[in-house]
Amino acid sequence: MTEAACSTNRLTNLIKGARSMAEQYDDTNRGAAFTPFPTQQMILQGKLNVEGADKKVMLVRDQTRDGKQIIEVYEKAGTFFENDKKGNESAPDYSGPFGDSKRLAGWKKMKDGKPYMSFQVSDKMSGGAAPTTDPLQGDDIPF
Repeated sequence: MTEAACSTNRLTNLIKGARSMAEQYDDTNRGAAFTPFPTQQMILQGKLNVEGADKKVMLVRDQTRDGKQIIEVYEKAGTFFENDKKGNESAPDYSGPFGDSKRLAGWKKMKDGKPYMSFQVSDKMSGGAAPTTDPLQGDDIPF
């Protein structure tokens, strides 16, 4: 087999493996946040009125992979409040409203000595209760 054919075969197997992993791992209503990249810097915050509705926004200076300077505009999606875990270590560290009808829960974690937070989105429950267990407990994050 030629070197080009071997490279093509390895790439095909890599793509199949990545597709297979993505199909096996359902990250619906879950996510994670990590320490900002060194290129990211919050520069301004304020409000933006869109068709009569005020929205909270934040501007973050960053750069593209080729070094071009950009400013990203982020819109507030929810609010976190620190939880009293009441002895339940699997309870979320933070939770709060997310959008109009959802609730967001967050768990503080460490991986390879670096902090991150895992998230779970759920429907709002009466009484404002948040999920009581971390959906990623024991899972390796696939990214």
